[in-house]
Amino acid sequence: MRTVPFDELVSEGTMRSTPTVFSIGVFDGVHQGHRAVFERLMAMKDELGAEAAAVITFSTNPKGRYGALDTMRLRAEYIARFGVDVLAVIDFSPVFSKISACGFAALLARAFVPRGAVFGQDFRFGNPGSQGTGADLERLLGDLGYSCRTETVDSVLDSGGERVSSTRLRQMIEKGELRSFLGLSGQFYRVDLVPLPYRSCSGELIFSRASIHQLLPPPGSYDAALCHADGKEEACIALIGESDLRIMMDAAATASSDGTCGKEAMLLDSLYLEKRR
Repeated sequence: MRTVPFDELVSEGTMRSTPTVFSIGVFDGVHQGHRAVFERLMAMKDELGAEAAAVITFSTNPKGRYGALDTMRLRAEYIARFGVDVLAVIDFSPVFSKISACGFAALLARAFVPRGAVFGQDFRFGNPGSQGTGADLERLLGDLGYSCRTETVDSVLDSGGERVSSTRLRQMIEKGELRSFLGLSGQFYRVDLVPLPYRSCSGELIFSRASIHQLLPPPGSYDAALCHADGKEEACIALIGESDLRIMMDAAATASSDGTCGKEAMLLDSLYLEKRR
């Protein structure tokens, strides 16, 4: 999968003649509802004979949520698993936020040949004064001369009949309900450690909370798994404090040779938070 700025697709025209199916959304903390969208998108690509499937996402959450559930690196990794060809990232700047629904449809038509689109039920586009739905986008693209079939995927419900959403996942993280997160997301909550600075001391890897831009659960002790860059995983304990995140490892593996605290040379990937102790 290729990750590119959306404005590059528009300005450089590298896909301008490519029949494409696409989806648009923040997709923060990819969950079962998002997966249903991506699976339908890939099925639509085959049905319509499109040459590419694109997912369009945002560099920052347009709703201004504090603390992301993932990073762009993790989001790209998740989305690539579905066979998506292109991840286009919108720089959600003050200028972009003012674009009308009609104006956004025109940008899509300059980026590629829109053949089909799949959205979640809460999909909206355009500035607040001209917001449109998936049906509106189909009409606007039709006015521009493109036949683009749009579909809305039904929300995925949990065993209790409640809708799975990023908002619910966010609430679970804020409460430290990590086991519930696993059920809705399909994976443990993952904290990106690339390329965060850290130091090692007495069997601990110590990260400043100020360097972590993802949402963290409340202070406390959590069962976790540390994933290294080579794919190796090992069980550990994550101690989340007000000012730092400490990962408790084997002291022999993390202490510096003279027994003092220092920099550690291990290449890390991410941390899975499994449950509160």
